[in-house]
Amino acid sequence: MPNFADPFVGNVNKKMTDQELANAIRLDLAGELEAIYLYDAHAEATDNVLAKKVLRDIRDEEKEHMGELLSLLIHLDPKEKELFEHGEGEVREMKEKLEKVSCKTK
Repeated sequence: MPNFADPFVGNVNKKMTDQELANAIRLDLAGELEAIYLYDAHAEATDNVLAKKVLRDIRDEEKEHMGELLSLLIHLDPKEKELFEHGEGEVREMKEKLEKVSCKTK
């Protein structure tokens, strides 16, 4: 959760290297994920139609921020892109195997 007690907690007293910035972006991503979870939980916890609509819209904007931050992270740390693509390939292989099994059982 944010630390509002100290208004200077987010200040960095020097220029960051790209690697330091990449690490900071990873923390930013964690914050976006937490916000997505909270907005979604709050939307599900109410029957107020307007509140649900607004909270879900804000949640979706946080998801857009995730995409922006991930793109920036990949730019700052090209090795990250390789790892993401490798992980994506593993999921694609698992999905294809499941689809083959699903087709055989039909």
